[in-house]
Amino acid sequence: MDLGGSKTFDTDKRIFQTSSNTLLAKSLTLPTFKQTASIAILVAGIGLFGIKSANGRNILAQTPNTSQSSSYAIAQLVDANSPLYGSWSLRYSIDGVVYQSVLVMKGYSGMMRTRYFDSTINRRQVVDQEISLKSSPQGLVLLGYNPVYPETSRRHPTYAADNFLFSVEPDGSVIAYTCDDLQQCSAVDVESIVSQS
Repeated sequence: MDLGGSKTFDTDKRIFQTSSNTLLAKSLTLPTFKQTASIAILVAGIGLFGIKSANGRNILAQTPNTSQSSSYAIAQLVDANSPLYGSWSLRYSIDGVVYQSVLVMKGYSGMMRTRYFDSTINRRQVVDQEISLKSSPQGLVLLGYNPVYPETSRRHPTYAADNFLFSVEPDGSVIAYTCDDLQQCSAVDVESIVSQS
């Protein structure tokens, strides 16, 4: 299948789309210890460098100093080398609550709309948030910020912005995780959304 300059590989349960050195998985397996450790490093790095999604207007100014000489530097985030274009459906779960999101990336930034059931108010919630593309030693990092009610600028009072890690390991396995700003983490199922144009 040709996706306008992209290549698609079908291997076993995984389908990968490549474009500008970016890989995303269509279906994933359960995380291994190595994958869990990678996301723990991501969460610790976000906490150590004080990157807060709530102050998303200054997210680019908050890029950590990557010139540290410490051998223990964790999850250093820098600007991504290549832009990311496309749309993906994401599905993940925190404490048994399933979150379904549509992520649209247009270069180094994007938007994501998430639907989930909020048991505290006994109804479905919808949240929009802005996304910023970064890179780390563990893979591509998408930082969510400014979670608001759809088509408004009114901040959602309880939703913690989402942060995602996507990477392809040397053995070809794919890691896709999310950890929100409250450090609640989950593996992520990712499906590419192909436009009908």
